[in-house]
Amino acid sequence: MTPGSVYFDEQFHFHDGETGEKLFVVLGSADSVIVVAKTTSQQHGRGVTFGCQPADRFHNFFIPMTDGYLKKPTWVCLDEFYDLNAVEMLNKRFTGRVKHICALDDQFTRLIQDCSLQSLDISEAQDLAVRACLV
Repeated sequence: MTPGSVYFDEQFHFHDGETGEKLFVVLGSADSVIVVAKTTSQQHGRGVTFGCQPADRFHNFFIPMTDGYLKKPTWVCLDEFYDLNAVEMLNKRFTGRVKHICALDDQFTRLIQDCSLQSLDISEAQDLAVRACLV
């Protein structure tokens, strides 16, 4: 899974213990751990200016629908990050539980990576994984 890839997981495991359908963006990887951020199409007070929104209540990166990648305006949620096991993700892809949606271009991906590195919620290990994979 390369940085900038967007996937749909039918059984995404959230930090609160719930499981559900979710789109996520790959930000980086290191030591068989893939660092991802979930997305939402629900505005809930988030800004609608393209790009990094660190001053919003929840740190995010806004992708308007006009960018041609996703079907709806989408916010990459950079107030919480997920560490996914690379082997488990590979198995989920082979069984069809995780589907590739699109690949953001390198310039776009780098903007999201840079925005994620500004987040107060990224751990040191996640920061290092993203930095190791900057495009």
